[in-house]
Order: sequence, then structure tokens, then C-alpha cells
Amino acid sequence: MLANTVLGIQVIDAIGIVGVALIVFGFYRIQIGQWSTRSLWYELDNLVGAALLGFHEFHTEAYISMVLNVLWVFVAIRGITSFVDRYEKHHGKKPFSKSKKSAKKRR
Repeated sequence: MLANTVLGIQVIDAIGIVGVALIVFGFYRIQIGQWSTRSLWYELDNLVGAALLGFHEFHTEAYISMVLNVLWVFVAIRGITSFVDRYEKHHGKKPFSKSKKSAKKRR
């Protein structure tokens, strides 16, 4: 188990706190209308938050909760792949790929 502390908090607990904060932050952004449930940022937020929580739960031997967060990670990955498919269908290219114009400028 990670035993180091930062500001009096064990590192493993800090990792769990960040995971919870990310998931709650994403939910909050949905509720106030800044993100949609289909946005890439929401999916990434859920993926990282659930992974950090799962890591915390593994190290604190909270295996039942860890199962929920492992499933949450898989759902977030599926959401990201859906986002990529929607983006590609709408824009004709994968997100974050370089456009043909920008590739020609570098040559």
C-alpha cells in the first residue's frame, strides 16, 4: 500500500479524492448545461475519475466498489469510441487528426 503522505493525506487517499472530484465535476457540468452526456470531455472525465477510484479501491481492498468503477471505465471507453464514430461520420475524419491543408503547409 502507498504510505507516503502529502499535506497529511495519504497519497492513495489523495488519488481517490481526485477520482471522486473528477466524476462529481463531470456530473455538475452536465447539470448546469456546460457539457452534454455525449461530449468527449465528459467521457474522458468519467474514464480518468473511475480509473483513479478503481486504483484507490484496489489498494484499500474495497473490491466490491472496484467492480463498479472497472465497469464505469469500460462504459466510458465505449462512450469515447461512440464519440469518435459520431465525429468521423459528421466531419469525415477522426478527431485530432491533421487536416490535409495543415499537412500541406508543413511540406
